[in-house]
Formats: sequence, C-alpha cells, structure tokens
Amino acid sequence: MKTTASSSLYSLRFRILKLVIVPVAVASLIVAAISFVFTYHEIGEVYDAELAQAAKVLYQLTAHEMDESDEVGIELGETPDTVFHHYEKNIAFTVWKNGRPVTMSEGANGFGNIRPPAGYSNQKVGNVRWRFFTFVDEADGIVVVAAEKLDIRTELILQILGSMFVPSVFFLPSIFVLIWFGTTRSLKPLVHLSHAVDRRDAGDLTPIHPDQVPQEIASLIRALNRLFGRVDQTLRQERAFTDNAAHELRTPLAAMKTQVQVLLRQRDMNEESREGLENLLASVNRSTRLVEGLLSFARLQNQDRNVNTFDLAALVARAAEEMRPVTDAKRQMLVLDIKTASMLDGNSEAIAVLLRNLLENASKFTPDGGTLTLSLRGADNGILLAVEDTGPGIPDAYKESVFERFYRIDKSGSQGSGLGLAMVKWIADMHGAEITLKDVAPTGLRVEILFKSA
Repeated sequence: MKTTASSSLYSLRFRILKLVIVPVAVASLIVAAISFVFTYHEIGEVYDAELAQAAKVLYQLTAHEMDESDEVGIELGETPDTVFHHYEKNIAFTVWKNGRPVTMSEGANGFGNIRPPAGYSNQKVGNVRWRFFTFVDEADGIVVVAAEKLDIRTELILQILGSMFVPSVFFLPSIFVLIWFGTTRSLKPLVHLSHAVDRRDAGDLTPIHPDQVPQEIASLIRALNRLFGRVDQTLRQERAFTDNAAHELRTPLAAMKTQVQVLLRQRDMNEESREGLENLLASVNRSTRLVEGLLSFARLQNQDRNVNTFDLAALVARAAEEMRPVTDAKRQMLVLDIKTASMLDGNSEAIAVLLRNLLENASKFTPDGGTLTLSLRGADNGILLAVEDTGPGIPDAYKESVFERFYRIDKSGSQGSGLGLAMVKWIADMHGAEITLKDVAPTGLRVEILFKSA
C-alpha cells in the first residue's frame, strides 16, 4: 500500500496539546467522580448525625411535656405558618406515644401511618425519597421520627462539586492557550532554521551556526552540518574528477587537432578523405569546446564565493564589446540597451561568465545577419537583465530541460556542449536570481534574469 509523504506529517503543537489536555481532562473527570463518592458519603454522615441529634432533642422535649401531663395526645404547641427558610419543607418529624401520633410537623402530613424501623432507613413517600431516623423509647412507649428529603443532599453535593470544578471550564482553555503560545515560542528556533535552510542556494553548504537555540535543535543543526560536510566533500571529489578528466583530455585533443590540420594541408588527397578529415576536425573542435566548458564549470564551482559590489551596467557593456568580433564575423547586429546604472552585490567574475555564455549561445543559434539585443533596466523588485535573439527559439517542451548539464535539443551534437545554459542557471541560483525563457515573435528567444532587491 503506497502512502504519500503528506499523510505522515503531523503538527507538533497539536500533539503536545493532545498529550496535555486529554490527560488533564480525564484526570479531572476521575477526580470529580472520586470527589462525588467521598463527598456524598461525608455529607450523608453529617446529615445522619443531625437527624439523630434532632430526634433526640425532640424526644427530650416531648418526654418532658408528657411528664407534666397525664393525657396522651397533648398538643405541644401550634406550628407557625411562617416559613423562615426554604429548606424547612425538606425536613419533617412525628412523635408517637403508645402507637398514637402525638404531634407532627407540616412536612410530615403525607407520611400517613408510615412507621419506619428503628435507626436509619430510606423510604419513598409519593415520588419523593426520604431519609428517616427513628428513636424508640420502649419503656415510655415514645417513638420519635425525624425525616429529611434525600434530594437536598444531592443538591448540596452538586453545589460543592460545582464550586470546585466550574473554574476548570475556564482553566482548561487557559491551559490550551498557554501551551499554544508556549510551543509557538519554543518552536521559533526551528522555524528560523527552516527559513535559513530554505533561503540557501543549491551550492551553499557552509555550516549553520547554532546560536541561542535549545539543545534538541542544536543536535539537529549539528546533524545538518555533518550532512553538509559530507555532501560538500562528495561534490568536491566529483568536481576534482571532472577537472582532472578534462585536463587529461585537453592534451590529446590538442595533439589530434594538430595532426588533422597537418593532414588537411596535403595537396594530393582525394575529396572523400578530405571530407572525412574535416568531419573529424569538427568533432575534435566540439570535444575541445566540451572540455573547455567542463574546465570553466569546474573552476566556477570550486572558486570561493567572493561577494563584492560592482557596476553591473559596466560589466554588461564590457561583455558586449568582447562579443563584437564574434557577431561581426557572422554579420550579426548586437544592440546594447542599458537604461539604468545598477550596482549589484555578487561575484563579478561569475556574472561575467554568465554574460559570455548567454551571448555566445544567442550568437551560435542566430543565423548570419540576425540580431542580438543585450538590455539592462530597473524593475519593480530588482534589476532585469535580458538577452534576445532572432534564432529558432526553444520549444516549450524543452525550456526546463535545457538548464540540465549536457542536455542538447539537437541530439546529433552538431552545436553546443550542453553546458552553457547549465552554467547560466547555476550562477543565477548562486545570486538568488530568477531566470525565465520567453518566445519572441516571429522567431527568437528572450532570456530574462531578474536580480531581486535585498
């Protein structure tokens, strides 16, 4: 089963939030459940003690009144109608003497002939559950029943738990916000590292300096630096091999060219042999250009990235003058159009190579009598350098591939080494510039390089 790379990505912030918020929420629920059980038990103990105490006090008052009266069923007093607290309706009592009710509270009117057993008991009266405590004096035949609705216990427990856990409703979002800002702040060095790596061009393998970063990110930076070191070493070995190979090929190619030129000077040679030697000389020249291109590319990649401020307009004008003998030989018109005096921070030697390759490539593919235009002007977001020709242009299907090393649209290899535009692209990337290929009507190609403002 194939899995895309994006499916394995996850947010570190949300993972931390989940690892903190979920356990806190579960722990809060567990604490709430345990608190409910223990609170219910303790409140039940307190209320049961109050019921027993109320029954005993009521028994003492009742027994005292009955001792002063010989009549059974004496009224102990009128119960006032005024309600002093809404909880009064949740409490009731009755007093029995020798099986006959002596007195009862207003709340006990619905009890009827209920005679709870001695001690504590729960009974349902109508739709209401009551907690009873029955005190029995068998000697005097007195029974005192104190009762209380169980609902008030649950109500009190919920009020207590509410006062404890309602603040957590605001507490959990506060934790969420604090963790979010905390992780954002903690991940800033990682974001800065990502931006620093993203801003680098392909050839910048200098170590990253781990300044003021957490240890965990410092270890990542050290690993990246080790990787950069290995890649840099590999690239240096590859460039050294290319450079050495080009040098080794240079001498035999020069000797071969000399020998072919000597043979071509002979007068007693038939046309078929002369044509074969001329084709061989053309192949040697192409191979020589390829070797020279490899050497130039190797030197360009191996040189230090010296950055200096230079006048790009002056460099463009000098490149045009150096190119005029080539264009004059092909009767090509080279138009120089400089509309801005532009100072650029970069490697002036590399930019000179870029200009030379652009102009040579344009002249090579422009027919005799064609026109080349080298222009430089200011743009909204930088400096725009352009080379335009009246050659055949490049089909859209090949406009990305032509920047690859050794890529040629003409597979026969009759023109070019396939390194010119590759070097141009490499130098543009080194300077953080954007390169664009555009068609020109009716025929031709326009290469634009935008050097962005800092």
